[in-house]
Amino acid sequence: MEEQNGSKMGFLHKVKPYLAIVSLQFGYSGMYVITMVSFKHGMSHWILSVYRHVVALIIIAPFAFVLERKIRPKMTLPIFLRIVALGFLE
Repeated sequence: MEEQNGSKMGFLHKVKPYLAIVSLQFGYSGMYVITMVSFKHGMSHWILSVYRHVVALIIIAPFAFVLERKIRPKMTLPIFLRIVALGFLE
């Protein structure tokens, strides 16, 4: 029985990158459809960009807070300034 569970886990481990790529492509195609519909209804591309970033923040931030809670370094002034510099340079 354990050999069967091990082979299932090995299969899932091998398939995981392909599943990630497929789901990423579905996300891109969904975003394309939403973008085209929004543009046809007269939405500004600046506003759509802001909405897209806000939705991404709302979806990704909880994962970052929960999954990286114990490995996150303290926010010191040098680290904050590096983050600000990277934000400006992008």
